[in-house]
Amino acid sequence: MNDGPAAFLSSGHQDFFDRFKSFWAAPSGLRVPELIAPDATIHFTGAGTFSGHEYIDVMDGMLATMDDLVVTPLDCAGHGDRLYIAWETSVTLYGSHRTYLGVDRFRLRNGMAIEEQVIFDSAILQP
Repeated sequence: MNDGPAAFLSSGHQDFFDRFKSFWAAPSGLRVPELIAPDATIHFTGAGTFSGHEYIDVMDGMLATMDDLVVTPLDCAGHGDRLYIAWETSVTLYGSHRTYLGVDRFRLRNGMAIEEQVIFDSAILQP
């Protein structure tokens, strides 16, 4: 019996989760449109709110300043137009290696995120 994430996801949820994992295997601002609609609303803990189009520059800036950033998707759950993806991040900040957990809550339409909430304890990002 398959008791992993795929056992509980619709085909649309599974497709988005697979693309999310692919994105984080080779992240780039240029790849944001593979997941996020340009007019999507992104609520990012510690960084504010911006559009899917603006997320391209936000992602490029984050990747440029956190050159050893690794995001590992861990698990997900979905229902209707919602998909929740749990992840672990590893990065060096202010000279120390840090690892933390978070969840992205997506609202999907036609396979694209039209809303995303990136949720984690942003205190981990402080010196």
